[in-house]
Parts: sequence; structure tokens; C-alpha cells
Amino acid sequence: MQNMTPVIGGKFCSSCQKQVVDFTNMTDQQMVDYFKRHDHVCGSFLPSQLNRELVAPSTRRWVPAAFLAGMLALIAPASGQAQFKITGKVIEASDNTPIPFASVYLLDQHGKPMKIGAVSKEDGSFSFEVPAEFEKGVRLQVSYVGYEIKTIRISGKKLKAQQPVNCTLKMNVVVLGGVAFEERTAWQRLKSRFFG
Repeated sequence: MQNMTPVIGGKFCSSCQKQVVDFTNMTDQQMVDYFKRHDHVCGSFLPSQLNRELVAPSTRRWVPAAFLAGMLALIAPASGQAQFKITGKVIEASDNTPIPFASVYLLDQHGKPMKIGAVSKEDGSFSFEVPAEFEKGVRLQVSYVGYEIKTIRISGKKLKAQQPVNCTLKMNVVVLGGVAFEERTAWQRLKSRFFG
């Protein structure tokens, strides 16, 4: 040990005139690569690295990945098209305070929530990208416990004109003290008064 001097990648042994490579911080793959490039190696190892087979990932991993990439290119040729970005803020209608952790998502053609959307941050802000296939417009819905669900429509014209599309979603409280209230328009109140 006294005959060793520090060098890059390990120490140099003056007795045997060889570099002693430090393998203690190397992965199996790094060690395999090193042994492929060098013959007659001296090294220092951890006990857990000794008396076992080195396990290196297969070098053929790219084959399935390349095949999958090629198939996706055939299946979805529109993937290179531009996407539309929607940003905004979810706030309470009464005092404009931000509503964090509200779910903002797209609705499909049947009015069901899709897996495209975001959750508002602590300041109420949100941002997500909409695939190019929605170029004719989208319906956006925001929901949060204790607030009415709000749905807005963003036209295709607005999606294409404004990048990113910025919208403010104002939500009204519907649950107070465990009792649910429904906000109705003047027409709905009048209709229920005369027609039940």
C-alpha cells in the first residue's frame, strides 16, 4: 500500500508498475466495458462485487425500441403536428382567490372526462397541451370539491390564433355547512315557479 501513488481512476503501484483501477463506484456495465478495452487489469473492488457474474444489460435493447418507433410512425403520422397549449388560472368567483388542486381536463365528444388536462397549482395556475387533432375546438371542464363544475368551450379559431390560449375559470361555491345550494339563472327560477 505504501508503494501506491494516486492517479486518475485509481492508484499506481510502483512495485508491479501497473495502475490499480478503482472499480468500487462502477456499475456492472461500466466494468464490462472497461474489461473489454483493457487486458491484464489490477483493481480494487467492493466485497459485493467479487465472486459473482457481472450482469450487463443486453446490447440489443434498441431493436424493440426501433421497431416500436417505426410502428408508431406508421400508426400515428400526425404526431409531428403542432399541439395547442392552454394555460390559465382557477379562481373563486366571489373574491378572485386562487383555487389550488382543482382538476382541469378536456371532455370528449360525449361529455366524458379525458386523460388530457392538469391540476391547478397553489396559485391556481394550470397549463397543459392539447393534441393537434382537437383543432376544431375543445370543451374544458374544471372541478373541485365544494364548487360547481364549470365547463367552457374554446373554439378552434381561438386555439389557432392564440398561443398559448389563456383562460380564467371562475368557480362558485355550492356547499356551505353541509347543505348543497344550486345557483340558478333568473330564467330557471321563473320556470320552476310557474312550471314546478
